[in-house]
Amino acid sequence: MGHEAHHHEEKQNLSFFASPLHQHTSSPAYETAPATDAERQQKSHNASVSTDPSASNPEFENMDNSIHDNPAFHRHAEATTAELFYDLFFVANLTTFTSLLEINDRYSLTAYIGFFSLLWLTWYQVSLYDVRFSADSVFERCAKAIHFGVMVGFAVIGPQWKPGQDVADYKIYKAFGLMLMVSRLTLFCQYSVTLLYTKKFKKTVVPLAMVMAWTLLAAILYGALTPAFPNIIFDEVTLDEVPQKSNVYIAWYVIALSETVLTVTVSCVWRIISFKGTHMVQRMSLLTLIVLGEGIIVICKSISKIVKNEYLWTVSVVGQIVAAVCIIYFLYMLYFDRIQEEHFGSIRQQVWSFLHFPLHIVLVLVLQGISLLIIWRQAVESLHGLGDAWAPALEYLDSNLTAIDPDTVFGMWMAEASDTNTNGTVFADYFNDTCYEYVYKAIPKGVDVSKELKTVQQAYTDIQQGFDNYYPDFNETAGEQLWYGINSMASATYKTLFDTFSVTVAKRKIKKGAPDLIQTAQLYFKIFDLIMSYTFVAGGSALILYSILGFLSLTKHQRRAGTVVRLAVTGAAGLGLALVSLIRLDTPRLYAYLGSSWMIPTICLTLFFCVLVDHVGMPKKKVH
Repeated sequence: MGHEAHHHEEKQNLSFFASPLHQHTSSPAYETAPATDAERQQKSHNASVSTDPSASNPEFENMDNSIHDNPAFHRHAEATTAELFYDLFFVANLTTFTSLLEINDRYSLTAYIGFFSLLWLTWYQVSLYDVRFSADSVFERCAKAIHFGVMVGFAVIGPQWKPGQDVADYKIYKAFGLMLMVSRLTLFCQYSVTLLYTKKFKKTVVPLAMVMAWTLLAAILYGALTPAFPNIIFDEVTLDEVPQKSNVYIAWYVIALSETVLTVTVSCVWRIISFKGTHMVQRMSLLTLIVLGEGIIVICKSISKIVKNEYLWTVSVVGQIVAAVCIIYFLYMLYFDRIQEEHFGSIRQQVWSFLHFPLHIVLVLVLQGISLLIIWRQAVESLHGLGDAWAPALEYLDSNLTAIDPDTVFGMWMAEASDTNTNGTVFADYFNDTCYEYVYKAIPKGVDVSKELKTVQQAYTDIQQGFDNYYPDFNETAGEQLWYGINSMASATYKTLFDTFSVTVAKRKIKKGAPDLIQTAQLYFKIFDLIMSYTFVAGGSALILYSILGFLSLTKHQRRAGTVVRLAVTGAAGLGLALVSLIRLDTPRLYAYLGSSWMIPTICLTLFFCVLVDHVGMPKKKVH
C-alpha cells in the first residue's frame, strides 16, 4: 500500500525559478538504494543520540555552509534528458553540415573547422552551465528552448557557410551573429539567476560575476559585429549584386574561444564553481561517442555510393572498408578504456574537458578523410581498369597503326572493321564503349552529366574522323583532331567518375578552355593529396591528444611508470603517423602512395599497435 501511494504521488508543479543549491528537504542529488528496516532504525537511533545539531536540523547545516562559505550545489549523477535532447541538435547539425560541405581545397577545410568550432564552443558553453547550476524550472525550460533555437540557426547557416569567399548578400551572416548574441544573453540571464540564489556565499559572487561579465561582453561583441558585414552593392550596368569578401567572421572564432578559455580559467582559480562532483566526464564522453557515430555515418555513406554505382567489390576496396571500421573501433577503445569515473583533480578535470575541443575536431576530420579515401580507392580501381583497356589502343596509335595483338579485346574489336564500319568508326566505338562500361552505365540518380555526355559525343566524332583521315597518309591536322578527341573523352570520363562519387573540384580552380586529361587528373590528385595530408595529421593528433587526456585523468596511485610509458608510446605513434603526411613533399612517392592500397591500413595498423600497447601486460618476474 505504501509503495502504491509513493508510486501514484502527485508530481509537484514547476516553479518559475529554481535554486541550484541542494535542497535538504527534497530528494538527494544522487539516487541511492532504498534503505532496509534495520538501516532506518539505526539511522533513527543515531539521530536521537547524536550531539551534532545539524544531524536533526537542516537549518544548522545551512548555517554551517554559510560559515564555511561553501554552497552545496545540486548535482546530477548523470546527464539529464534535457541535456541529451540538446545533444541531438548538435549531432543533427554536424551530420547535415558534413553532408553539405565538401572538403576539396584548403578554403573548404578551414570553413569546416570554423563551423565546427563555433558549434562545439556554443555547445560547450551551454554544457558548462548545465552540469554545474541547472535546476528544472519554467525559466530554465524557456532558456533551453532558446538554446534549441540557436542550434536550429546553425542548421540554417550551414548550407550557406562560405567564409573567406566572395558573397553577394551577407544577411544570413548578420542573422547568425544575432543568434550568437541571443545565445550568450540567455546564458547571462541563467548565470544571473544562479548568482541571485548564491549571493549569500561570498566565494561565489566574484567568479560568477566574472563569468557573467565575459558572457555579456561576448554577446555585445557578437551584436556589434553584425553591421560590420558589407551591405549589398549593385553593379551600375547590369544591376546584379556584386560579390564581396569579408573577414569579420574571424572575430567570431576569437570571441568564442576567448570566452570559453576565460570561463574555464575562472573555474580553475575559483574551485567553488569547478566541475568537481558534476557529470562533466560523462557529458564529454557522450559527445565523443556522438562524434565517432558521425564517423560511422559518413563511412556508410561512402559504401552506399559504391553500391549505387554498381561497382564490383574488389579485395582492395573491401580491405579499405574493413580497415575503416576497425579504425573507428580502435579509436573507441583507446578513448573509453581510459575514462576515469572518479574525480582526478579540479584543475586537471577542467583542462581535460576543454582539450576535447581539439580532440573532436581531429576526430571528425580523420573519419571524414577516411570515408573519402575509401571512395578514392574505388576510383583508382576504376581508373586502372579504364587505363588497362585503353593501353593497347594507345600503343596502336603510338606505333603508327602497326602494333596490334589480335588476341586482345582491342585486336578482336579492330578486326570487325569493314567497308560499312571504317577503322575510325570501330576505333571510336571501342573508346566510347569502354568509357560506358567503366563509368557511364552506372550513373546514380541525381548526378547531372549532360555536359560531359555532350563532350563525349563530340569527342566520338573527332576520334572517328581524325582516325580515318590520319591513316594512311598520317595527316598532321587529322592527327591533332584524333588526339584532341581522345583527350576530351578521357577528361570528361575522368570527371564523370568522380562526379558519381560526389567529389568535385572547387569552382575557383576550374580553368576555362578545352578539356585536358592531365589538368583534370592533377586537380583531383590535389584534392586527395589534401585529404590524405589532413587525415594523417588528424589521426596522429588524435593519438597525441589521447595520450595527454589519459595522463591528465590519472590519479596519484595510477601514475605508475608502466602506465606513463604506454601513454608516451601512444603519443610517439601519433607523432609518427602525423609525419607520414610529409610524403607530399616528394611528388613521385606521393603519387605512388596515393595509388596504393596502404593509406587507410597504415592508420589502422598504427591504432592497432596502440591498442596492443595499452592492453598487453608486461611479463612479471617469478618469485622463487
